[in-house]
Amino acid sequence: MNRFFQTEDLHFVYTWAMASSDTTTVRVRRPDSERLAALAKSRQTTVVEVVHTAIDALERQEFARGLSEDYRHLDPESREALLAECQEWDPLA
Repeated sequence: MNRFFQTEDLHFVYTWAMASSDTTTVRVRRPDSERLAALAKSRQTTVVEVVHTAIDALERQEFARGLSEDYRHLDPESREALLAECQEWDPLA
């Protein structure tokens, strides 16, 4: 069961599943809260879903950054072997 609460122009969705001890409150600056609300509205979703999406995107970005850094530290022979293997697996690479 969802309950909608409205405070000024901010809308919050409260679900019974969110009432469990698995949740917490995160404080954000008002401008950031408004940005989250605007993103949620434009995507027709909840602020919580926008936050989850943002966290997932940041984790993927950090993973890719770490992978790039690891590739950068490869010696030339290992780098060539990696590129050859990538070409074998994906001829469009």
